[in-house]
Amino acid sequence: MPQGIEAPASTTAEGPTSHTQNQAEPTIYQLMALVMRDVRNVGKEGFNDHQKYSFRGVDDFIGALAQPLRDHGVFMMTEILDFQTSVRGKMNATHMRVAFHFYGPAGDKVTATTLGEASDTADKASNKAMSAALKYALMQTFMIPVDAGSLDDGDRDHPVGQRSPADGYMERLRKPAVWNNPTALLAMHTEAKADGLLNATVFGPGGDETTLGELIVARGTVLKNEAAEREKKKAEDAAAVAAQVAAETGGGTVVVDPESFQPHPDGQDFANQAALAPSREAVDSLRSTAEGQGIVNAGVLAPDSGQPDVLSAYLERRAAELASGSESELDGFMRRVRNGWNSVASTRMALEEARQKGINDVVPFNGDHLRIQDVLEIRIKALKEKAAQGGGEQQAA
Repeated sequence: MPQGIEAPASTTAEGPTSHTQNQAEPTIYQLMALVMRDVRNVGKEGFNDHQKYSFRGVDDFIGALAQPLRDHGVFMMTEILDFQTSVRGKMNATHMRVAFHFYGPAGDKVTATTLGEASDTADKASNKAMSAALKYALMQTFMIPVDAGSLDDGDRDHPVGQRSPADGYMERLRKPAVWNNPTALLAMHTEAKADGLLNATVFGPGGDETTLGELIVARGTVLKNEAAEREKKKAEDAAAVAAQVAAETGGGTVVVDPESFQPHPDGQDFANQAALAPSREAVDSLRSTAEGQGIVNAGVLAPDSGQPDVLSAYLERRAAELASGSESELDGFMRRVRNGWNSVASTRMALEEARQKGINDVVPFNGDHLRIQDVLEIRIKALKEKAAQGGGEQQAA
């Protein structure tokens, strides 16, 4: 929360706070109307060389009003009503409410109150905020002619309402659906690269200055490491479950050469159905059916690892995975793809799962970005060609 800071003493005219109107002098209201009549238009005479835009600065409005105010005997005094300061990364920000009192020779006044907001890396935030407040007080009080749509133009150093091209990316990046999604981060990185914004300066969650590209990559690395830790724990838990199942059922992991392993046809069908099962109850139903058919300990190619295993052990792991709910459907799918990457059978199973579930996200592949189903088809073709040349698994044919 920004902390309120005591406002400096405002400047006020000396003398009694009430007085008798000098009837010989026109009222401030009459003089304000005359000033409005005489004030000239204000065009965009300034140009920001760094961000390449034209603007109207506060100096332009002061210049437009200085002579009409003098001609009609009107002067202005400023009063800071309140202000607050805050820190945005390495920027000091100031918000203030300012009253501008316009006096006429009769002693009466008109007050215009506006807000000012500005940021600066050093000690100029308050100065800029006062300039912004004054600019809009003059523009709106005297209805100074400007072209349509320009009332939100900003000042010289940082245009009010001016958005950095990277601001839109930062707004999207802050959303949980992007911040916690490696696939969305990858897509955003590709998009930002195409827009030439990877080197745009932004501020991370901790307020540290960085670039948009570095921030996206750093977040992706964090998610990758977290996923690796989850996979490690799941592998440890799966090993413990498999050992328990083996002790209880007399079965266990099948220890054979993966290239020569032939899964039980019916048992493999149960494993494939379990990989697509939406709930633990569905897996338990498959287990009961497999037990009734006497194939619960049949050898299968486990969909989650791509390695020979016992059907009961895989069903136990799949049920535990669905019960925990700690892994998203996409994360689980991508894990199974990685584990079975060198197996035609596992990759075919993954492709079938992707088609049934409509999974077709864009993923990085060989220096490019392709749809996951296209990647799986390319991988199956490559494995079959490798096997045909005698360099791959015997199941590839």
